[in-house]
Amino acid sequence: MKNKKIIIYIILILTIIIVTNFLSIKITSTKTDTDYQMLGLELNSYDIDYYTVYLEDIFGIYKVYKISNYYMREIDKIKILLENSELWNKNKYYEYVMMRFYDKIDNETTEIDREDLYYYHGKDVRAIFDIKNAKLYYFDYWIPGTASDHNEILGIKIDNYIAKEVYSVKGGWQGDGRDYFTYQFTEEKGKEVNDILKENQSWSKEKLDENSIGVFEYNEEVNSIENGYYYYKRICRTSDERKKYNFTDEEATGWEIGIYDIDNNMLYYYWESI
Repeated sequence: MKNKKIIIYIILILTIIIVTNFLSIKITSTKTDTDYQMLGLELNSYDIDYYTVYLEDIFGIYKVYKISNYYMREIDKIKILLENSELWNKNKYYEYVMMRFYDKIDNETTEIDREDLYYYHGKDVRAIFDIKNAKLYYFDYWIPGTASDHNEILGIKIDNYIAKEVYSVKGGWQGDGRDYFTYQFTEEKGKEVNDILKENQSWSKEKLDENSIGVFEYNEEVNSIENGYYYYKRICRTSDERKKYNFTDEEATGWEIGIYDIDNNMLYYYWESI
């Protein structure tokens, strides 16, 4: 009887492996090389010299396209296309996302050249267009820590945004960790946010000190904001509800910081508790 059970378990495990492999092959085989056509670059098959798939499975794909010299001869038109797009811009990805983009030279993994890049800020896909080296990096994969989101941040309802970057790493029984979010809003939404913050006493036009602004290490442009609103608050992450709102600076476990760039309709948000 014992041997029978073992045989049944073995058959079950083998069946699961076979079915999983079949589904993986089936799903992978349905992927056609038209990913670059989804990015609004007006690329055709003859504009691609070759491409290399570095990572592909049922969860996503990472590949690098080498763009033809013929296509790159129209560089001025390409830049106009990129600069007029709502999804392509020069706003770089956070470093934890940039680490996912790489190339290989002589079979050695190497960091991509970052000299002249445009970034695709779609809702599901990340891509980088390298003007200098005529390459397109395409990344459609789940990145840990980027799924978290907020419906509202410091009195601002999060909707009608053009692009977002979300990084959230939390853990422990009290939920310590870090939130680092940025949102670029539409012009219409930007005016709405401006009107809200104008009446919100928790936000101020007074610029924060360098240390507070310095937490936005992936968005150095916050240093040059000329017209903005700022929010800063120390926090105490505790299960004691009374202490949560009545604590000394020594008892504080972190801070919550918000910056809103009025001219560019950008919201920068940082929360950290350790």
